[in-house]
Amino acid sequence: MIVIAKYSIVLFGLFLIFSSFLMFFKPEKTRQIIGKAGSTYLINFLELGCRLLVGIAFIISSKIAIYELQFKVVGYFLVISALVIMCIPIKKHNAFSKRAAEKLKPNYLKICGLFSLFLGYIILFSFKN
Repeated sequence: MIVIAKYSIVLFGLFLIFSSFLMFFKPEKTRQIIGKAGSTYLINFLELGCRLLVGIAFIISSKIAIYELQFKVVGYFLVISALVIMCIPIKKHNAFSKRAAEKLKPNYLKICGLFSLFLGYIILFSFKN
């Protein structure tokens, strides 16, 4: 189980790195993707299901991570936030996503992309051994 969790986290790190390039080079496309969160039941529960699974993977893999406490904190945050958002009506989730997408200007997304790249790199190299 711990191996599956570790490789799930590695995939998440790669996802963050890929997302950083998308934010930096295609900020308008990124805004469109953000605005679609919660737009359908399928998208809503795929997003939240992934968030929940990644959170669980962070918690499980914290035992073999260099940053054990940080992995647990991130994991519990992701799990709790996924469960809370699952209780929010889908229309409110989508409205929030649309407002967030409108406020995220391309320059802000480029800055976020740098953080995403940095965090993805840290995650990839945060395991013992």
